[in-house]
Amino acid sequence: MTSPGSYDPVAVLGSIDDHRNWVLACFAVAAVFTFSYFIESFRLVARHHVYTAPLAAVGWFAMHDLGFVLQYDDWFNTYDHWWVKAWWFALIATSVIELVFVAIFIRYGWSELLPQVSHRTFALLSIAMMLGIGAVWAVTKSVLGDELYLVSFPVTAFWALPFSTALALRRGSGLGQSPRQEVFVVFIVVAFQAALWPLDEVFRSVPFMAFTVTAVCWGVANVWLLRVLPDGESPRDTEGVSRAPAKV
Repeated sequence: MTSPGSYDPVAVLGSIDDHRNWVLACFAVAAVFTFSYFIESFRLVARHHVYTAPLAAVGWFAMHDLGFVLQYDDWFNTYDHWWVKAWWFALIATSVIELVFVAIFIRYGWSELLPQVSHRTFALLSIAMMLGIGAVWAVTKSVLGDELYLVSFPVTAFWALPFSTALALRRGSGLGQSPRQEVFVVFIVVAFQAALWPLDEVFRSVPFMAFTVTAVCWGVANVWLLRVLPDGESPRDTEGVSRAPAKV
């Protein structure tokens, strides 16, 4: 059985050219919902004054996108294809946004998670964990047959869903989250599946389709969870979350 990630990158780039309009339309949908997710997250930070995703999630997003950006030579010299060049420019923007979310985690995560240490110590620990996440991603990428990141893009987006579940259950409320975020992630993953479908048989394989179905089901479950939990708007819903101002 062909496993997800095992594709010929040159052949897939040729397929992207053959299905240019369809692929661009699907990825435009993915881009719209990606930035909608970012905007909604910033809105929740401003409203609730908490981080909206654990470091393990935003750290992985940032390291994944930075990894792509750092492979400049591959995209502009080895492959020299408009598709990967366009992604390079797009991921500069997303990497910056994701690093901002890491900073938000450091700003608000200290008082919520580890107020026993200084804010400076918490920041250093967070940066160390980011480097650790980067090392894990580098090892993972080295053993994947996913030269163009076509599998890792939707998988990385998917990780927002289980971490959203974990955050909601730990806080016991929807503080810092909203059902809209879950819907946005589902649309991102589905848009990727639609875009990749005609490019290679690996994207029509049972494991890849099962992954997409899992993402949809998990997103629906998270919407339900966030609707049944307290919304985190009232003081009684946030008893477990310290709002102490951060001090360096």
